[in-house]
Amino acid sequence: MQNRRTFLGMAAASLLPAAIDAQAPGAPAPGAQAPAGRGELARHALTGPLEGFEAVLLELNLAPGQRNPGPGHRHPGPVVGYVAEGQLAFAINHEAEQVVPAGKTFFEPAGAVHSTHGSARKDGPTRVLVFMLVPKGSPLTAPI
Repeated sequence: MQNRRTFLGMAAASLLPAAIDAQAPGAPAPGAQAPAGRGELARHALTGPLEGFEAVLLELNLAPGQRNPGPGHRHPGPVVGYVAEGQLAFAINHEAEQVVPAGKTFFEPAGAVHSTHGSARKDGPTRVLVFMLVPKGSPLTAPI
């Protein structure tokens, strides 16, 4: 547990200067509205003890009732998410589905099966910000 906290803490600390001074190529201009669906907002190569990894920030915009199709997927690194608006239906490793409301966070360990995700609201959209650490150049998801 302590190693995971140390790893995430070092990653977040190493990302802060890059987030203040730089913007990933192809990311929307500051103040621009993110496109509907899934949008990569920033991607930064890490240095020091996390060299070989990238920090990635995504915004997920889910329509009311929108759910992920298929059996699920995995992420190659840890995931921390924040529900900015709406309610997220969420489960890993085929555990019972949870509803994560706006203002709350969720965590996925590296390699966990992301078995459920989608909007738990039928009357409005759900917007989620996702911070991921991934090996440099790897895809963000892989099928199970």
